Amino acid sequence: MGKDSKRFLKGVVSGYVFMIVSLLVGLWLVPFTLKYLTKPEYAIFAIAGDLLSWLGLAGLGVSSVFNSRGAQLMGKGDVEELNIVASTTFFTQLASSVIIILAGVVVTLKPEWLFSKDASAEHLQMVVAILVLSFTISFIFQPLNSMLVASKQIHIDNYLKFGLLAINTCLTVFFLTRGMKLLSLAVSNFIGTVIISIITWIRVKRTLGYIRINPGLWRFDRFRFLLKNGIWFSVGGLAGIFILRMDSFLIGQYISLTTVTSFVITNKLYQIADRFHQQFFNTTRPYFAQVYGKGDMTLLSKLHNLSFNLSFTAAFIMFIAVMLVNKWFIGIWVGPDYYLGDTINMLLCINFILQASV
Repeated sequence: MGKDSKRFLKGVVSGYVFMIVSLLVGLWLVPFTLKYLTKPEYAIFAIAGDLLSWLGLAGLGVSSVFNSRGAQLMGKGDVEELNIVASTTFFTQLASSVIIILAGVVVTLKPEWLFSKDASAEHLQMVVAILVLSFTISFIFQPLNSMLVASKQIHIDNYLKFGLLAINTCLTVFFLTRGMKLLSLAVSNFIGTVIISIITWIRVKRTLGYIRINPGLWRFDRFRFLLKNGIWFSVGGLAGIFILRMDSFLIGQYISLTTVTSFVITNKLYQIADRFHQQFFNTTRPYFAQVYGKGDMTLLSKLHNLSFNLSFTAAFIMFIAVMLVNKWFIGIWVGPDYYLGDTINMLLCINFILQASV
């Protein structure tokens, strides 16, 4: 088995192992958390999580373009151009983080703009501020994660996710049992993000030492290329937010925060199935990019056709299965009162099949 084949296998296996472990931990953690938080408090945390997806648009897709462009340059062996593109990406991302910080300040000072006017939770503003700060750190380090992925070290990225999951879970349980409520989720996320960001930086320095990140290598023409292509990732991300991330916000504003919690739980199995579905195809991305970088269009076309057909078929089977067991599963997991009904269940199924096929 060749080196690339071994890395691909490691990426797929470690990705699915992480998926299963995080699934089990997440399923256990939700009812555990609901012992310490009210439904409205849990809803506030869910909506705050959606806020971070919105803030991610500040990157304008630059880091996503680097995922592909970096892999192409590694495939060509063009280290000089790779250094220029990597530096341009990193410092552009760093500048974009200012937008996130400003937006975070606004939401921290006016949390009722994000949550409903009736939202009330202990240390609400501090929780929002800590979550935004954690996301800002993660956002700045995105290009470093992209380097690991582009170099086909996806399994390393997955190992780091294992570490983050373990840290967040242990700290969340510890802080919740100490009565910190919503603040426990925010603080555990912040500590885990800082630790994993440091480990990521060390890993990149050791395994990709030939890549130099230097402000003097920032180039406007490379920035324009990243921005021009990244705008399509931003448009896609914006569409994804409207499809998958606006529900909780609108429910909280116009129905109730209690209903947000029921919606999040009714939607949980679909999100898990979607993550399983995406894991395989996300692992193939740097391989597609390097095939493109080598100019093998025949192989690229075959891979694309195979992936598209496999994606739709897998999505259809997985989400129909979820629709059939969702009501039963929620009743056993957290109780039947959290299930929003068969109509919502069916609509969620259709939505995720369409989204996965895209």
